[in-house]
Amino acid sequence: MAAVESNLVDLAGVSLETLRSMDGRVFATSLEELLRGIDQPLSSVSGFGPGRLD
Repeated sequence: MAAVESNLVDLAGVSLETLRSMDGRVFATSLEELLRGIDQPLSSVSGFGPGRLD
């Protein structure tokens, strides 16, 4: 499977114990980008909006 390109921090393989001990400022940029993506999605995934898609 092809890798997904993202500016988010890759936490694969990081235990919760290790995550709790890390400085939260490391994740600030990723968190800001994630929240921006939630607030302003590139497209609608619900199918609800102006115009018909069929």
